[in-house]
Amino acid sequence: MLQTASHSPPLWERSILRDTAGQTLRPGGFALTDRAVSLADIPANSRILDAGCGLGATVQHLRSRHRLYAYGIDSSIRQLSEAPPELPLSLADASSLPYSDASFDGIICECVLSLMPDLYRTISEFKRILKPSGKIIITDIYQRSPHAISKIKGSCASSPLNLTELDNCLKDNGIRIATLEDHSKLLAELAARLIFAGEPDINLTGNCCGKPGYMMLIAEFA
Repeated sequence: MLQTASHSPPLWERSILRDTAGQTLRPGGFALTDRAVSLADIPANSRILDAGCGLGATVQHLRSRHRLYAYGIDSSIRQLSEAPPELPLSLADASSLPYSDASFDGIICECVLSLMPDLYRTISEFKRILKPSGKIIITDIYQRSPHAISKIKGSCASSPLNLTELDNCLKDNGIRIATLEDHSKLLAELAARLIFAGEPDINLTGNCCGKPGYMMLIAEFA
């Protein structure tokens, strides 16, 4: 499974990840983002928030490729300081969003939700700022086996999402999963490329069920 040594900086702050995965810093890159936006049927000129925008690459892509009014928030001053200054990005936490109620047509949260300490509060904030017709797009690492949790340390995979818990959390907020796809192959491919590039703190262990998976889901109000 994907692991990094606990004494190392977070993987998403290492230049080797940017060199290997590109500015998106995640499995699947823009191709998976494009698929999700297409499946979610988010029309041009919609207002969408990238919750955990990092370097702002997806915000820029959503604006140029999909003609969306995309905005971004991130809790990392370091990453925001490296983002294009013309993008509408704000320093904020996904569990406490600086936006008014029902102000967005969509939220995209890629490789971030698994890092949030309070899943319910974060989903509740997503619900609060979404319009009734709004969509939530999530791509993230998820738990394929209970045994995966204790073996993944020191990386963004340190707390893979429990899909049952996530589903219950969404339902409690009046939201249902409309689409769920497994893209675990993309996670394995990125890990392999990082190893090939010389990242010393990445390794793949365990059988298929013991490894974390990678998924894409689209959720909407029930």
